[in-house]
Amino acid sequence: MKKATQIVATVGLAVALSGSADAVVNIQNIGAGARSASLGNAFVAVADNGDALFSNPAGLGQIEQSQLSYTNVSILFSGIDGDNLGQHVASYARPLGSRLALGLGYERIGSDLLSENGAFFGLSYKVNRNLHLGLTGKYVFWAVDDFDPLDKVSGQSQGAIGADIGLLWNTPFRDAKLGVQYKNALAPNVACGASCSGNAAATNAKLKSDDGDLPSDLNIGVSFSVAEASMLSVQWAMRDLSGETEKRLVVGGETVLVEGLMLRAGGSRIFEDEASGDLNAGLGYSWSKMLFDYGYHIPLDLTETNGSHRLSLVRMF
Repeated sequence: MKKATQIVATVGLAVALSGSADAVVNIQNIGAGARSASLGNAFVAVADNGDALFSNPAGLGQIEQSQLSYTNVSILFSGIDGDNLGQHVASYARPLGSRLALGLGYERIGSDLLSENGAFFGLSYKVNRNLHLGLTGKYVFWAVDDFDPLDKVSGQSQGAIGADIGLLWNTPFRDAKLGVQYKNALAPNVACGASCSGNAAATNAKLKSDDGDLPSDLNIGVSFSVAEASMLSVQWAMRDLSGETEKRLVVGGETVLVEGLMLRAGGSRIFEDEASGDLNAGLGYSWSKMLFDYGYHIPLDLTETNGSHRLSLVRMF
């Protein structure tokens, strides 16, 4: 009974972070690094660091030097003891000559009892000085501890291959950029993998195949400078294009307080009944070739979770 309660709590907190009610959380909707999360994840038209791998692979082409980053998320919740509940994100990005850029990443959310994971490989291609195209291939999978042989998900583990497509255009209007990401273009299902055969079929007999759908999402955004040291990003996000589409308007911005110190904030508004959105805020500090970022996220419909704190460390070389 205790294990079952822990699973419910773990999934509940993952849902609180993502703002999704799906049986399987789409970990990319939760956010990656602290900077992009501080902007409310209005990052599709910014995408100028390693987080581009998750939010818009075309943006990898903007990176001028190699970056190695790690993000840790602490969830302020005391209902699970010893389960290491949280989120971890690691990424590496580097340019490959004048036209190509590479990104590698790994993301995990959950606990020792239940986790969802993703391994990512991204490439960006510079078509011309103003246009970048990008593609991210990924393997997304979940795993549940073997806690009860009578429970349908106990001891199960399954995954699937997916792909995201991105575009980033430096428009001729001032310094505005337009970003587009089509997420989960292959509509992967992490309950029965690429096909419901073999081990996948055995898993699917216990867990209905549609419980593991990762729906296709579309994100369109614009970012632009509002002052010499300030930036604003506006994004329209549509989640689950093939079903009951959730429409979300996301706005984020950042400004330089003093040299090396950034202030950021963001938020979203969900356009559906009985839903509000979320608020985000954060700070960034750069020193030599190191970047330190902090972000805080609170879902307005689930304030009892006390939100989450996100810390990122980035090394450039």
